[in-house]
Amino acid sequence: MPPRLSKRQQREQDELLALASRKPSHASPASCDLRGSGADGVGAPAQPGFAALFTPEDEPDVAQSEEEDTAKPTKSRKAKKKKKRAAPAYDEVPDHPSTTKPSAPRPQPSAQTKAASKKGKGKDKMDDKDDLDKVLAELSVKYPELQQVASSTTTDTRTTALSSLLSVSVSHLDAESELKKFFGSKAVSAAQSATSAPSPYKKRRGVQLQTQRSQLTRPQPSWGVIKQREGLSSRPLTEEEVTGKVSNGPAGFGKWWTVEYGKRYKGVTKTFMQAVMTGDPETLWGVLQRMPWHADTLLQLAEVYRQREEYTQAVDYVSRALYAYERAFLGAFSFTSGNNRLDFDRVENRPFFLAVHRQVIDLQRRGCPRTSFEHARLLLSLEPLTDPHGVLLHLDYLSVKAGMGDWLLDVWEVYQGRASDDSEGYLDPSVLPGWAYARALLLKTKEKEKKDRGKDFEEESTQALREAILAFPSVVPLLADKCDVSLPAEVRKHKAFRIHADGT
Repeated sequence: MPPRLSKRQQREQDELLALASRKPSHASPASCDLRGSGADGVGAPAQPGFAALFTPEDEPDVAQSEEEDTAKPTKSRKAKKKKKRAAPAYDEVPDHPSTTKPSAPRPQPSAQTKAASKKGKGKDKMDDKDDLDKVLAELSVKYPELQQVASSTTTDTRTTALSSLLSVSVSHLDAESELKKFFGSKAVSAAQSATSAPSPYKKRRGVQLQTQRSQLTRPQPSWGVIKQREGLSSRPLTEEEVTGKVSNGPAGFGKWWTVEYGKRYKGVTKTFMQAVMTGDPETLWGVLQRMPWHADTLLQLAEVYRQREEYTQAVDYVSRALYAYERAFLGAFSFTSGNNRLDFDRVENRPFFLAVHRQVIDLQRRGCPRTSFEHARLLLSLEPLTDPHGVLLHLDYLSVKAGMGDWLLDVWEVYQGRASDDSEGYLDPSVLPGWAYARALLLKTKEKEKKDRGKDFEEESTQALREAILAFPSVVPLLADKCDVSLPAEVRKHKAFRIHADGT
């Protein structure tokens, strides 16, 4: 079946049939020049009937109205317009080039118009800025704690350097990854499967247990499901609460936080204290049944298992306590920034300090110095002013053992660059004998590496060791015994090399 023709095509076909039935008439040369010639060299005929009423300027409108009635819906209207313009019909011959009018140029905006438009845009920006300032002022009045958090970010160069040194590497917080580097993944997986207890939560058919994420621990399926905040929540300290903190030294600035107990958590804590006063470890299980994620109860049970030398179960309970507190922290409290502080003076925060410290000791026992170093650095970043748990006594050994000697030297330089007027009110690592001797050892190691590579170096380790001996002479006999070095009797009898056990 032939395709249906449009009205225009039907009219053109009728005109061609009418011309074929007539006899050809001789057209004058002038008319041929005015009308032009077709593709076959035949002059265009005069339009009969109503077709003579349309001018070439009106043809596109007619073509558009006729194209709407086309029987081919698959082609778009825009494509048809382009096709008609690309191949015009013989009766749409354009006018002579000499008769066409040139297009009028577009008027260019004057300088005054441009200046006025720029002034209007600048005025709009100023208005937007004023509105933003008004909104910020209202928020600062309504929420004063936000202003305190924003003002605490003002730091000096030493504070910025120390914050980068106290930032924790999350990738090195996993002890299993470090063990797999030494013993292989198969050996570690076999040891875990042999020591782990079966999970009381059986996996249903076709149901997969939800994976819980943690940065400090690796949650086990036997732990069950914990809510976002199991009776624990955190908030930043207000400006009045922070004023009592020491602001001297490189670690004087930071965002101070605290953990708060819920109403039910406080009641369970009172029950826990009563159970501890009884002296019977079996009463702790009753407290744990009331709240499975009570951190104080978990830490106390971990100590009970540690006394029994059941270290696997003790580590599991410490990890649960860490996970309970980690879920309480907000998103703004980040371990990787090195600028968040936790107030040790508040009792609610102390279980987290104790859990991290026990994790540091256990990781050293398991032979994971790098992971233990990261946990110790985390514990120092929480309260670097006073160091309540004495984690600096671990970091001098762990930094050397884990290959993080540059970190210890950088921290030493940060504290050595202190001014004379701010030397009080905070703990300086350079006053500890372990840090002084560890610095001398690290400098000696670096000098040996440069010597093996054939590079020039300045001998600083001898001077550092001399300063350490003059500052802490009582350590020399202990180091000599560890290194199997025989000291003369005169040296051992000297008063400066003796260890005094009295209060002075």
